[in-house]
Amino acid sequence: MSAPFDHVLLTRFSAVLHPDAPPPDEDWLYYRLGFFVDACLPSVRSQEGARPFEWLVLLDDRCTDTFRADVEELGRGAFTPLWSHAPFRRNTFAEPVARRCAAPYLISTRIDSDDAMAVDLMAAVQAQFAGQERMFVNFPRGVQVDRSGAVYRADILSSPFLSLIERRREGEAPLTVYAAKHARARGVAPLREVRAPVMWAQVLHGTNLSNIANGVRVHPRVVGERFRIDLGYDADVTGGSLLRAQAAQLGRLARLWAAHPGELTKAVEASVGTLRGTHERPQEAGAPTLTDRVQEWERDTRTRLRHGRWSATERANALLPVRERVVSGDLADVLARDRVVVLAEWSRGARVRGDAARAAQGWADAGFGVLVVAARDPWSRLRSSTVPGGVAVVRRPNTAYDFGSWAHALRTWPALAGKKLVVLTNDSLVGPLGPLDEVVRRIDASSADVWAATENRQPVEHLQSYLLAFRDGVLSRPPLRDFFAGVQPVGSKRDVVFTYELGLTRVVDAAGLRRDVGWTHAELGAPETVDLPLGVWRQLLDAGMPFVKRVLLTGPQFAPVRAAVEQELRGLADGAR
Repeated sequence: MSAPFDHVLLTRFSAVLHPDAPPPDEDWLYYRLGFFVDACLPSVRSQEGARPFEWLVLLDDRCTDTFRADVEELGRGAFTPLWSHAPFRRNTFAEPVARRCAAPYLISTRIDSDDAMAVDLMAAVQAQFAGQERMFVNFPRGVQVDRSGAVYRADILSSPFLSLIERRREGEAPLTVYAAKHARARGVAPLREVRAPVMWAQVLHGTNLSNIANGVRVHPRVVGERFRIDLGYDADVTGGSLLRAQAAQLGRLARLWAAHPGELTKAVEASVGTLRGTHERPQEAGAPTLTDRVQEWERDTRTRLRHGRWSATERANALLPVRERVVSGDLADVLARDRVVVLAEWSRGARVRGDAARAAQGWADAGFGVLVVAARDPWSRLRSSTVPGGVAVVRRPNTAYDFGSWAHALRTWPALAGKKLVVLTNDSLVGPLGPLDEVVRRIDASSADVWAATENRQPVEHLQSYLLAFRDGVLSRPPLRDFFAGVQPVGSKRDVVFTYELGLTRVVDAAGLRRDVGWTHAELGAPETVDLPLGVWRQLLDAGMPFVKRVLLTGPQFAPVRAAVEQELRGLADGAR
């Protein structure tokens, strides 16, 4: 007798999560594949007592032939790779699942590629089937294993290991478990929380930033008892060593919960839900939990505190005396040049940021006078240091971000505005990774009044302000002179973008000035919606741009490409020596 249901396991390995996202770096792919091979794959292969199920794994097809071949080889007899670079949607799995499944009911289960399931999870999911019209199933009890090998208890309601039971409807594609974000599953269907032993394991690692250890340290034997995985963990910590580790974790949890009360309420709600035993939570779209309310309060409070700190800093910079002075270098030499760079820099440190100092050296080597405008709060020191010829460092109050530094320079030394060429740049760039010949060539090759290295089409077409050039005294003419004279403090970097970065392009266009960009989307082969310095940074480097944006090395959203950026920077720096 055939089973009344089909069961599929669904995994997003390297799915494209937003339009025009760059392909993941190969180093990141193999890093992720290591966890897949050590944890996810063996745990799925070792399932016991379950009816047959099919495993579909979604991967970005913009990868090397070698990586693709390795995945295909791993998949033989275990899973079916689905290759695509279409942006992931809630119904992405619907069509491939519909083609493979014909039973009256469908069970779909999700697992992340770096996590693991207990040996009986799939059988336990199937045991919950009772011909439900539509119902999510969750096992809230699991563990977390970090890179040190420590094992923590983890209770999560509506966890990332959800399953969905649904009755198939003729002529309609299935919903699948990805019909909703796991934490919001009850907006789509009722949710059954099932009391059971440890049923899943999350692996905590450097690029898995959404997970934190939010539970107590437990004896590692649970991993050997409930999982068949090759992932290394600390199986020998027992007795006094375990007690000391548990005490240390309690201290970390106390600090975490004090700093993030929402994590405390999440842990409490999950523990209470687990202690209730098996129970069903009704479908209820948009109903906030206690954790939702606490986290919203936490976000609002942090926003108010951030704005409060910013306002206090602004007032301090406006009221307290800050000696605007030349800190280093020969200012007269800089101002005597026809081609001048004004470099906006900020740091909490007592010295100019290293990347800004290297950029100043690069521009000076290219024949420019360089004025580094260092923004500091009144209580911050800024020490004098030796700078190359043609470079001067001046201090100003810390207000209005980069546009404030540029406006300060133009207001304090008005002769700058009439120069043959004025370059405005900032310390958001890492580099230069070689001579600036190509940047200078592209600036000089343009006859436009205003030049930018790149432009962005989001939210509207505008010149990006990290590297701008103004020709033949255009900054001294009323439209741009008045624009920079009107720069005022704003509340956030986002406000800077909307008020001044977008505003600059509006002023340029309204005044009928000619504008141009150094590197275009067409030249780099990028869709027009891509943010070029972030989305195609490697192509920019190959095309002669000797800088990369620092956020590629610091932003958690760029973890998949960070190793490649660092490697590229090392290679280019070595080649430049």
